[in-house]
Amino acid sequence: MNSRTKRSRPAHLRPLPARQVAALLLLLLPGTGCNTYRQVGLAELPAEQRVRMLLTPEELGRHIMFSSGSQGFISGRFVELRGDSAVFVLTSSVAHSEVRLPLESIVQLERKDPNLGRSFLLSTVIVGGVATLAYLGFEGEQNAPPNIDDDLTDQFAPGFRIVIPLGR
Repeated sequence: MNSRTKRSRPAHLRPLPARQVAALLLLLLPGTGCNTYRQVGLAELPAEQRVRMLLTPEELGRHIMFSSGSQGFISGRFVELRGDSAVFVLTSSVAHSEVRLPLESIVQLERKDPNLGRSFLLSTVIVGGVATLAYLGFEGEQNAPPNIDDDLTDQFAPGFRIVIPLGR
């Protein structure tokens, strides 16, 4: 007889069908973004404000490495207004650069603000999901005597491991 026996999942804990999980995720995803963008003018921006902007095609061609997505938006941080131009620190996943953009080359400017309601919703979903997984992960019953026939050596083996390389 094999000392490692496969334990089956209790009948009352059936996994959700893939369609229900996908539908649930589609319902939750629109409300989980933690930032919102609001169209503003340059006069309304404080220094160090995170922005995204849409530039004219000529100016976009000069700064194409900072473009994100197919819509052509460029993300960055506003520094200051200098006469007929504005100074921004443009950022992408691989680079950043301080540039001076003429005001007429900025087609649309949007301010990035945190959305506290969506952040709270995202935090609630994450905490609720972890709590649900923890609840479903425990299969024992309270005040039940241990089953002598079970092999206790495998019951406390972790399902996954995270290694933190300290001092290596």
